Amino acid sequence: MNRKAILRSLGRVVLWMFIHIVRVLPFPVALAVGRGLGKLMCAVSRKRYRVALKNLQIAYGHELTPARRDTVARQSFVHFGMFAVECIKFAYMDQQEALRRIRTEGFEHLQNVMAEGKGCLLLSGHLGNFEIGARVVTAAGYELIALARETRDPGTTDLMQQIRTRMGIKVITINQSLRPVLEGLKRNAVVAIICDQNAADVFVPFFGRPTGTVAGPARLALKTGAPIVTYSCTRDGRGGYRFYFQEPYRPRPSGNPSADVAEVTAAINLRLEELIRQTPEQWLWFHDRWRSSPGVCHNDP
Repeated sequence: MNRKAILRSLGRVVLWMFIHIVRVLPFPVALAVGRGLGKLMCAVSRKRYRVALKNLQIAYGHELTPARRDTVARQSFVHFGMFAVECIKFAYMDQQEALRRIRTEGFEHLQNVMAEGKGCLLLSGHLGNFEIGARVVTAAGYELIALARETRDPGTTDLMQQIRTRMGIKVITINQSLRPVLEGLKRNAVVAIICDQNAADVFVPFFGRPTGTVAGPARLALKTGAPIVTYSCTRDGRGGYRFYFQEPYRPRPSGNPSADVAEVTAAINLRLEELIRQTPEQWLWFHDRWRSSPGVCHNDP
């Protein structure tokens, strides 16, 4: 077994232990552990911290002072430490408690498009806790399918899928055939996709800059006619979570496929940007979002 395989196996064991420790901790204690984990990540991953500062400079320019950029960058790490423990806690939480902790706003938008019978593309980014809202969607009786990337270690992928399955999510990995997704939409399922990471599919505005963006959701919407609903599920500052749905977006093909894909992807980016601006400290700033974008300086700030 080579060194990378050993490290992946060790990581899987650590993740398994982490899940079983967190699941028995009281919720406030688990969140405190998450905050500590996030601070540790920020301290040891200085490269990622610099990426976060660079991204905040790209996105906000002079809207934020250097001190504010530093604060948001650090809070982003803390947020994702909390995200990790929240996913575990909500996976093992009974339905009544989970629903009590999540306040919905605009849920009628999802209900209305589901009444049309074409299924729905439920889109978000790495913002807030984009997974725990599954408890609300499945409690309402909707089938929920999520597209997810496999990790490099199959055992780790299995552990993560077990957590998602406990929240009622049917996981389809991105490298699989799209047939299960198309069949799900025909059954009037909700298909959840996180679509805010760097890609070179199409370059459309995001925070005012041409940004390499994945085009899959736009192509899927144009192909199937499924409406798009964008959402966020963020901490509300009072110990709960706000699960917020924006108004539906219904792509209309014009007969020019490339132009249609660009238009729909730009509309999705604009909606995600609006959500991120509401709670910027709960977004994944330390992902190199603008890595493929033309005209962006990639030197450390």
